[in-house]
Amino acid sequence: MLGHTGVILKINLEERKILMNETWFTYDPKLTVSSSMLGQSVQYSLNGKNKITGLELIQQKSKELKGKIQSLNLSIPRVSLHTGGQLIHFYITDKYLNIIKHQFKPGDFLQFTYNPVEFKLGKSTYYAITSIKMENRKKVENPQVIKNELRQTLEYLIDSSYYAFLDLEFSMSGPEYRGIKFQPEIIQFGLIIADAEGNLVEKMSAYVKPTLFPVISEKTQEFLKIKESAITCAMSYQDFYYYIKEVIARYNPIFLVWGVSDGFILENSYLVNNVEPLFDCHQLIDLQRVHRQYYQIGQDIGLYNAIKSYEIFTGTQIHDAIVDALVLHNIFYKFKSIILSNETYPFKENYQNLMNNR
Repeated sequence: MLGHTGVILKINLEERKILMNETWFTYDPKLTVSSSMLGQSVQYSLNGKNKITGLELIQQKSKELKGKIQSLNLSIPRVSLHTGGQLIHFYITDKYLNIIKHQFKPGDFLQFTYNPVEFKLGKSTYYAITSIKMENRKKVENPQVIKNELRQTLEYLIDSSYYAFLDLEFSMSGPEYRGIKFQPEIIQFGLIIADAEGNLVEKMSAYVKPTLFPVISEKTQEFLKIKESAITCAMSYQDFYYYIKEVIARYNPIFLVWGVSDGFILENSYLVNNVEPLFDCHQLIDLQRVHRQYYQIGQDIGLYNAIKSYEIFTGTQIHDAIVDALVLHNIFYKFKSIILSNETYPFKENYQNLMNNR
């Protein structure tokens, strides 16, 4: 009797092994197993030695999705996108790993199908990618093009007189909004303005009241360790918007964020609140992307893993916008000093050691 169900994530035909969710199983050599099963839901039976003796595909219609890649972690491997107001993780099976690794990066749009049956890896929920639509995909970027883009970005960064380190926390969906097309909105910002030498010029942090969904979910409260009353008494989005405009008028800084999520949420806030963008896209730089290019790291780098890789040790991440903005400030000026002194720094080695010792 086929009493178990799971999603096939990896297959080792030589050793006759299957990775089902988080567990490797051997399987009976009489069974028909092929790479077409990757990402598919199956029913299976086990004998007393934990060997799969029966295996049958579950007929499951794939769902299609197109969206902007928010993060990419090739060590798991997974790609994450915002959909329905939530950040959803999709497992990349071996069949598509090289395609995503070499032809996509955070910020690109990815169109794919996935198995709608969710499964757990660690504490996170995933869906397995079953196909990728490659029509109209541009060719893999020439390494020289990437090198030139990085050089131009570094020149632009180094020449600025003022920098604005921005971190945003945003609302998350929950049972309270089930059945409603939820959109994440800014609910806290942390901003640090510093001059070319790193001297603090201005600092500001405040909660922001969401426009579309003013009552934040319990999930948001628990994740950010805040109470509903903090948002009830928060500044309006319009006040936040005009404060940033004043900062731009005073300092004309380069805005620095870590990862693509903050830029995505900021852009979406303009649409939600029917306002013009605060600045041109070139004035907002994703420092994580710069680090990935400069140190040639093929996956997203967590903010706190980055500062540890610079051997600047901080406490545990608490998801507070002004604290994270300060961490971003410290990362940038360490990075800037390395660039200006033409120093060879073992950031990549330190980062890999952190990943290996998790």
